[in-house]
Amino acid sequence: MEWAELASPDVASADKERTVVILPLGSLEVHGPHLPLGLDTLVIHRVAVEAARRSPPAIVLPPLFYTYVPESRHFAGAISLSGSTFLRVLEEICDEVYRNGFRRIFILNGHGGNRRPLPLFVREMQEKGKRYLLYVWVEPLQGLEDIIEEIRESEPVGHACEVETSLALHLFPHLCRMERVKGPAKLGPPRVVEGVQTMADWVSYAVEGYLGDPTKARPEKGARLFEEWVRRVAEVIERIRNDTLYERVLDDYYARARK
Repeated sequence: MEWAELASPDVASADKERTVVILPLGSLEVHGPHLPLGLDTLVIHRVAVEAARRSPPAIVLPPLFYTYVPESRHFAGAISLSGSTFLRVLEEICDEVYRNGFRRIFILNGHGGNRRPLPLFVREMQEKGKRYLLYVWVEPLQGLEDIIEEIRESEPVGHACEVETSLALHLFPHLCRMERVKGPAKLGPPRVVEGVQTMADWVSYAVEGYLGDPTKARPEKGARLFEEWVRRVAEVIERIRNDTLYERVLDDYYARARK
């Protein structure tokens, strides 16, 4: 189930047509004073492994901690790749998976900042004529809004808030330093200039490196969210495995676009 734990003959004998290869993406960045730098990666890896277990055959690649977090470099501990390097790393990983015979590659994103370069990555791979089938879960908590509304007691919902802290308390309680949080985060204006994006928006907004009120986090809330997240990702894996449209459309596109 996990690429790094397989032996070479296991990869060689895997069902290349039906196996979905999953690449979990996280980050290394501040999550307030109370959560680990690698939380996004730790969580999404657990989601990927459990979803793969429920929807075989699937293989989970080692998660990628080094991603795109330029907005957090003013806090200690962040490690951010440039956008071009990040996209190049993703491309070379996918190329290597394809070289090993696998065609269905599912990028499972667990970090909000990666939402910016990932759609560009999809288009760049199309432009380069890649033959693998690339599926990208861009929004980390997409489709889970109903569960979040059910469990949350505070707002805003976002980075290292009550909801994300609940996930951490459920999955990694030994890494949580809840005594460091006394109440809701102090927040600045979400936009430096209303109506446009600037380079300073997130820095202006999340002045303490977290949002919301983590003191309202509970492991039971995290367990509820994790279970639903895994269930929905497992459903997507199954849809990817059974997809027959993607390749036909892509073949037709390449045939016409490259005349």
